[in-house]
Amino acid sequence: MNYKDHALLWNHAFINILDIRHISMEQGDKLHAYRLPASAFLYVSSGSANIQLDNMVHLLNKFSILHGGKGLCLDIVAEETLDYYMILYRAVLALPSRQGLQKIMEKENPFQIQYVFTPDYPISIFPKLEQMYKEWQQAAESLEKLHIKSLFYQLLHELLEQMEHQNVSSVKPDLVAQVIRYMEEHYSEQLTLESLVEMLDCSASQLLRSFKNREKTSPIDYLIQVRINKAKALLLSTDYTLKDIAEHVGYSDSYYFSRLFKKQVGVSPTLFKENAQNQNKRRNNPSSMFRYAIVPRKVQRYIVNGHDNHYQYNGKGDLPMYRKSKTAMAATLLFCFALFLSACGAGGNNAKPSSSSTPSSVVEATATPTATAAAESRVIKHAMGEETLTGTPQRVVILTNEGTEALLAVGIKPVGAVQSWVGDPWYNHIKEDMEGVTVVGDELQPNIELIASLKPDLIIGNKIRQEKIYEQLKEIAPTVFSADLVGDWKINFKLYSEALNKKEEGEKVMAAFDKRVEDVKAKLGSKADTKVSVVRFSANQVRIYQKQTFSGVLLSQLGIARPAAQDKDSFIEVMSKETIPSMDGDVMFYFVSEAPGKTDGAKVVEEWKNDPLFKNLSVAKNNKVIKVDEGIWNSAGGYEAANLLLDELVKYFEIK
Repeated sequence: MNYKDHALLWNHAFINILDIRHISMEQGDKLHAYRLPASAFLYVSSGSANIQLDNMVHLLNKFSILHGGKGLCLDIVAEETLDYYMILYRAVLALPSRQGLQKIMEKENPFQIQYVFTPDYPISIFPKLEQMYKEWQQAAESLEKLHIKSLFYQLLHELLEQMEHQNVSSVKPDLVAQVIRYMEEHYSEQLTLESLVEMLDCSASQLLRSFKNREKTSPIDYLIQVRINKAKALLLSTDYTLKDIAEHVGYSDSYYFSRLFKKQVGVSPTLFKENAQNQNKRRNNPSSMFRYAIVPRKVQRYIVNGHDNHYQYNGKGDLPMYRKSKTAMAATLLFCFALFLSACGAGGNNAKPSSSSTPSSVVEATATPTATAAAESRVIKHAMGEETLTGTPQRVVILTNEGTEALLAVGIKPVGAVQSWVGDPWYNHIKEDMEGVTVVGDELQPNIELIASLKPDLIIGNKIRQEKIYEQLKEIAPTVFSADLVGDWKINFKLYSEALNKKEEGEKVMAAFDKRVEDVKAKLGSKADTKVSVVRFSANQVRIYQKQTFSGVLLSQLGIARPAAQDKDSFIEVMSKETIPSMDGDVMFYFVSEAPGKTDGAKVVEEWKNDPLFKNLSVAKNNKVIKVDEGIWNSAGGYEAANLLLDELVKYFEIK
């Protein structure tokens, strides 16, 4: 450890004190996997603890001092009642800096290295540290913060003198090992080269060079392999849907995940799972040529036009992913043949209404051809082009949750709909209105055969969710797609109303809702200054929700304030424990996303609530952390949920 070089770099660096903390832990208390958000000094004022900083384990006693750089992972186990101070700081070389200084920084960065020692003369250190903490608690003016920085330099000078006297050795951080460990722990989050560089406080070229020398690949390619390996394990050991697995390993778009998986592995996720299952069957069945199973096969998937549409729902409940079915194709051919015969019959001059056993839509079409022909046509411009519609559709299939609520709002009950994200199969607030409606899969995996069997006269879907099957849906019935699912749900509501020939009804419904919002806004008064934080917890991610979300749009319409980190015209931000302060506000509404019967999301909530940073939030101290229903606050995303969300805000703010 070259103290002259260190002193040279400290002299040329710009220092910014970010936080000074005083933390107490009872015997047996643990701090697990806390990633340092900045370079840090930790000083034990009393007690002892086992501390692990990345892979280095230390026993710290009274007066021990530890230093670590940004991005290092800190674990603490209190051996006895523990008191310690932590100074978080940022150091940047002033520009322009000499080339020699840059070389020293790359060789041995004093702001990133790890070392532990117990000073011979602690009495000269602790008073400065204690004074810094007291002034930090009260610091408001620039002059006070300047004095804190002067105390930091005095403390630093004392530390370097005693370290040099004791010849303290240091450990240079292993950037590659840190990145790999971080990827293994946070592979489900949004990781980029820029975010990794920011976390480790190093240059991109330095990280890329070190990583390629060690692993013979780039950090991002390595991350893809980590995610694919995690996905393989889930495919082989669980019955999770493709959507669940994609989200678990960090991909919000299951179609993109499938393409990436096939590129890396050579087969689709579905085929990968089926091949593994078939291998197990062959190992367990001595007659590999025996064709028929002892028990009937379950519903199998449908393959068309090169797309593997492995839909997992039939009625309700998850189905495993299977292959090699002739049943679906036979059913489709039979259905097409029936349509052909009915078309031929309808073309005759003596065509008559069929018997009562014929579907009502067919009866209406043949019984009132003049009325149908006279109905006014309209051209609907939508995300995939244009669709010409005539009259009011009677048999509608809807492929989004928010679209389902739009149909109900204008008085139309669909014949088929994708199941709700939460519920069995519908959200509680719509299940009575949806009684008897056929479930046609979920938003990510609609069941095309089932949709065709319902003989719809209109299909409504969404480009983000179902773009790849649009052409197949068009072969079944006229199809209209909305463009987006993020932000203002009213845009899609207007499109759906026009497609349903319910424009006037839609305008009346929307006008009533907007009037109600304006009435509530007028009565809010100063309560609108309350900063509302919206947070989602799941086993894979913790997110804050910004203004272009379902709840964010309504809060903006009401003029309700948001915390700075959420007062952005964006969708979400994925959180880490280091960014917990961004979740703060005057009140936090949070919801938990987890599968029925699971508690993995709830465990994440408890883990985060017990984190020292969370306990320090104003919402935690003031007991303003409120759990709400995910369907209403986020996933339903339509007219019915918007009214219920407004009800909850009226109740919370006590609006009369």
